[in-house]
Amino acid sequence: MTGRGTVLCEKYIGRRRAVPVLYLQGSHYDVGFDIGRNFASIIKSFLSSYQNLRDFEKEYNTDTGKDAYDKTLANMKKRFPYYVKEMQGVADGANVPFHQLFLLQMDDIIGTINDNHLPRNDTGGCSSLAIKTPKSAVLGHTEDAFGETLNHFYIMSAHIIPTPEDKELGAIEERFASLCYAGHLPGYTMGYNENGLVFSINTLSPLMLKPGNTPRTFITRALLASKSYADAERILRDEGLGIGNGFSINMIWTNKAGEQQIYNAEVAPDLKADRSIVNIHKYTDEPLIHTNIYRRISVQEVIGPIIDSSTFRLKIIDSHTPPHDQKDVKDILSDTTGTDFQVFQEKKDSVIKTIAAGIFDLENMTWSIFIDKPNISEPVAILPIRFSMLDKSVQ
Repeated sequence: MTGRGTVLCEKYIGRRRAVPVLYLQGSHYDVGFDIGRNFASIIKSFLSSYQNLRDFEKEYNTDTGKDAYDKTLANMKKRFPYYVKEMQGVADGANVPFHQLFLLQMDDIIGTINDNHLPRNDTGGCSSLAIKTPKSAVLGHTEDAFGETLNHFYIMSAHIIPTPEDKELGAIEERFASLCYAGHLPGYTMGYNENGLVFSINTLSPLMLKPGNTPRTFITRALLASKSYADAERILRDEGLGIGNGFSINMIWTNKAGEQQIYNAEVAPDLKADRSIVNIHKYTDEPLIHTNIYRRISVQEVIGPIIDSSTFRLKIIDSHTPPHDQKDVKDILSDTTGTDFQVFQEKKDSVIKTIAAGIFDLENMTWSIFIDKPNISEPVAILPIRFSMLDKSVQ
């Protein structure tokens, strides 16, 4: 099977039931270096096979693209210099060009730099579902990405100990675990931090983007350091600059008393101000359901499969009986009805595939990772969720 001129991994090795996990401790650069060193083969394989990166590089080699790249990088060095160091560590450890990794972070900001005014036929899709249970809460998520991403991901469980220099620049101690696409910053998928947050991300595609502004992967990276819901909201707004593209985050926050609150935040570029447009909804009785379309922010979106797929997946999810427990969440996220689009996207000829599914069980404090449909398979990995930065007496 081929995709846009690139041979995809499935032709040779299929869907591997493997979840690489690396535990790390050190400075931002050191953690990045160890990620690059340990996952160099996966990162190099992804960089060589990911067709979108070829498109990003074509734009990067234009005057407009290089200007947008330079402006964005300069702004990130000012705003999040320690995360840029983290990326440099990955590049050095894997022995790959830094600019390729930064292009991955820019994503559609660089990919559309010379046709930002034209309708875009975007493709993509993740589905998230969160509920409160009688004893706790559950968050389920399908991690959907381009076919080249299948078998090109890993989980990092990190304890960031910033250097004195990085502390002066605003870095703080961090403890988190995140699934990562190869070569990407952690945070733009699903995971948790030890301040009480579990989360999943849905890509959103506003038509008009803001080159030079903060790429969404930097904002979600910063969220891994968030200490509370209020802190997360501050990071999302990104006052003084603002996001350059769009996304949605599904959050369950646990406080020191062990109480859980469920939120969804939609984030979009503000074309008139130096901040992000943020709309946050709190869920109490009803389930949180989100795919890859804006449901509350009024913004012109792209056209194409990402919208069509999202509309279809919402319709399928809504056709199920409202979920009450973890089994119901698994059943809904495993739905493969539909010819063109599916909630669990496993068709061999699909450009977008579900590369993994995650179930966060806050009663048992576990994060289960499934490679196949979660209602008919065993998790390949079960990671403990640790809220070490909260009062340990309530854990």
